[in-house]
Formats: sequence, structure tokens, C-alpha cells
Amino acid sequence: MKIPIGVAGTVLNSRHPGHRVRVADDTENTGGFLIFDWWDGSDGPNENRAFDSWVESREVLEAYFIEAGWEVEWEASTPARPRP
Repeated sequence: MKIPIGVAGTVLNSRHPGHRVRVADDTENTGGFLIFDWWDGSDGPNENRAFDSWVESREVLEAYFIEAGWEVEWEASTPARPRP
């Protein structure tokens, strides 16, 4: 399963309208990954009124998404252009 880091996506099979998700690499602070999710009208404590979860590794991150059953359409990310 390919879960991009730092890229927002839309959860297509959510019961929440406008459900979005983004994973942040937090290995320098906690050694793991933060999973932020929010939707229209959510009232989470973070930026964009998001809720967050933490996982300890890439393997646990993949298991989290499998258990959630989310079908995510990820936004296209444009790779940085090399400098001449």
C-alpha cells in the first residue's frame, strides 16, 4: 500500500462529508507518523479542526489504513524541480 507523506487525500468511502486525511512524518520528534483527519463540520483540536492519531512505524501506518478501510484519492503531488 502506497501512503504518501505530507499529501492530503479525500476518503471516498467515509460517512463524513468532505472527509480528508494527511500523514506527517514525525520521526525526528516522536519516531513515528501523525495521521490527521478532518471533514466538513469536524471539531478536532488541530489545524483545520483535524483529529490526530500517532503510529510508530511505516508498517503500523499501513495497518492503520487497512483497519480503517479507507479508500483514499490522494492529491497529485508535483516533485520539486531541480535547480539549474
